[in-house]
Amino acid sequence: MRACVRGAGVVGGFGCGLSRLEEAIRKRPAPDSGPEVTAMAAFTAKTDLLDRLIPPRTLRRVDHYARMAILASHLAAEDAGMGKGLPENTGLVVATGLGPTANKLDLQAADVAAADLALSPILFSNSVHNAAAAYISMLLKVRGPSLSINQYEMAVPLAFQTAIDWLEEGRTETVLVGSIDCFSKALHEASLNCRNLKTGDSGQGAIPVGEGSAFFILTRKGAQEIRYPFVQHVHMGRAGRQDGAPIPNTPILCNATDKNTDLMGQIPVHANFTHLYGTFPTSMGMDVAAAMLLLRTEQLLSLSFPQFDGGPAFHENPRIGCFKQGETGDWGVIVIGR
Repeated sequence: MRACVRGAGVVGGFGCGLSRLEEAIRKRPAPDSGPEVTAMAAFTAKTDLLDRLIPPRTLRRVDHYARMAILASHLAAEDAGMGKGLPENTGLVVATGLGPTANKLDLQAADVAAADLALSPILFSNSVHNAAAAYISMLLKVRGPSLSINQYEMAVPLAFQTAIDWLEEGRTETVLVGSIDCFSKALHEASLNCRNLKTGDSGQGAIPVGEGSAFFILTRKGAQEIRYPFVQHVHMGRAGRQDGAPIPNTPILCNATDKNTDLMGQIPVHANFTHLYGTFPTSMGMDVAAAMLLLRTEQLLSLSFPQFDGGPAFHENPRIGCFKQGETGDWGVIVIGR
C-alpha cells in the first residue's frame, strides 16, 4: 500500500520549514570539495519559532529535544491544513536513534554522589525516549495509538513501515510519523569513529554532526488535494540478502557509510545532503523530506542528480529511494514517488 503525504514539517541546522530546506538545496545541491573545505563541527537547530505558536508558559518544562519534535509536528499539521486540529484518532509514530541523550549525558556529573544530589525530576522525566511523543500527544491533542521506536540506525524505516501498516489495517485514517535526534557529546564522539559520508573515505576528518526533526502526516491512498508525492513502499534487509524487489531507474538519497553501497544488486546514482543538515541517527527523515521536494520540483532534481537520466521508465514513474545502511549490514529504503 502506498500512503499519501498530506503535509510535512522539518527543523534542522538550515532553519524551520520545507521552504528553508528547499532554499538550502538550491544554494548547495552538492557538498563542497577540495582540501580547503573544513567540515562544520555541528549543525544545530533553533526552535524560537515554537514560542510564537504555543504559549511559552506551556513549554516551560520542555527541553530542546522535545521542542524540535513539537515544532516539526506543528509545522506538518499547518502544512496539511490541519493547524486547528488533527482528525480524531490520529496515530503517532516517533522514531529516534539516541533519544534525549543531552539530558542523560551532557548534564552528567563526574562525581556520582554529586549527581545523585543534583537529580532533577523534570530532567529525569524528559530523559525517557517517549518524552517527545508524550508532549506531541498533549499539545496537538493526538488521541489515536502512539508508539516511540528507538533503534540507532533503522528507526526511520521502521516508523514508516509501522505507519503504513496502521493505515492498511484500518487502525486509523491519519498517522503523524516523524523522527527526532538532538546534538550531544555522545553523538559527537560517535561520529568521530564513522566514515566520512561526504567522501566515502575512512579516517579523513570528522563528519559534520547534526540534529533535527522531520514529521509527516500520512493518510490512506485516495485522499483529496494531495500536493506531495506518495510513500510508495518501505524495504528493509541485510547486506548480501535479496530481501526486497529491485528498484531500477531510481536515484538514491544515500545516508549510508559508503557511497558505493550495493543496493539489492545495484549501485544506483547517489546524492547526499549531509552537508545541509549534518548526520545523526535519524537524519534519514530529512532525506525523505528532501526527496519530496526534489520530485515536486524538476529543477531541484536536476541540480541534485546532474548525471541522472532515468529515461522513459523514470518519467512514467518518478521516484527516489531514501537509503541507509548500518554498520552491522542492516539497510532500509523508503521509496518516495509521484
